[in-house]
Amino acid sequence: MLRRRVFLFFPSLLFGQPLDPAAWGSNHAGQPAPEFTHGDECLFCHRNDIGPGWQENAHGITVRQREDAPALAEVLGRQPALASVAGQVGFFLGGRNSARFLRQDGYGNLAILNTKLRLGAAGRPESWEALSTPAWDRTKFGARCAGCHATAVDSRTKTFAYFGLDCYTCHGAVDLNHTNDTALVLLSKKRRADAKVITSICAQCHLRGGRSRSTGLPYANNFVAGDNLFQDYAADFSKAADETLNAGDRHLWRNVRDAATGVSDTTCLACHAVHASSSAKHRRAAPGAICQDCHYEGRPRKEVKTYTVRSELCEY
Repeated sequence: MLRRRVFLFFPSLLFGQPLDPAAWGSNHAGQPAPEFTHGDECLFCHRNDIGPGWQENAHGITVRQREDAPALAEVLGRQPALASVAGQVGFFLGGRNSARFLRQDGYGNLAILNTKLRLGAAGRPESWEALSTPAWDRTKFGARCAGCHATAVDSRTKTFAYFGLDCYTCHGAVDLNHTNDTALVLLSKKRRADAKVITSICAQCHLRGGRSRSTGLPYANNFVAGDNLFQDYAADFSKAADETLNAGDRHLWRNVRDAATGVSDTTCLACHAVHASSSAKHRRAAPGAICQDCHYEGRPRKEVKTYTVRSELCEY
């Protein structure tokens, strides 16, 4: 009986052959974005459980309006070299590593300033790049950033429906009957058993370094939660064995590879509580080989390896 259960859920473990990451499911590559409920409507019902913390959530503030980031607005206003462009900045992009400056540039597009602000400990300003030569780039956001920093991106026009990440990004087009049956919602407590589906959802943004097979862009062509990301997004899983990668990226590549090929059923949700912006669960997880990406074998868990995440795509 045990062998049968292993065969049903993890055939790669029984026969020693990894699954083809693209062999299951379907995709929406090249299709228009489906109709979906906007996050403001979602918060009408979820105002008490999700609402209070969403404005501080890393996913919720991946792109912030100027009025929602007073500290960055103050730093920008104090920089004399940016006096000519500071008034045009309407949005900020970035998080713990760096901050970028954006302005509205027509429907569904943002122009990005070449000037970058590097952030240090506790988000404090550390250094500037291209400070003396500020210039707006009208194509970079759509061609590089939009796939992970905007919602419902049209790969053909490189425009988006909403800036930032909406509930649709992770939960997909939600059936309105989910109020009576939460199993209708991806990633709900009743619908988070399929490691391949969950991994596709998280990897659409966090697995940087791949390309869309249909567009060549560094993000998938109209990925919708529930799709098989790897039917359109070409990822070189040999990077999972690249010991030259920083520990953070290597950990991600290994986890995604193992889940996408059926070797493991461990997903990001095993350790990360997305809405709560917490990784407290990972401190209670059973130790395994993947833990050694960040922890030392045979030493206390509180001792972690120091590393800095780098991204050529995100330019930090």
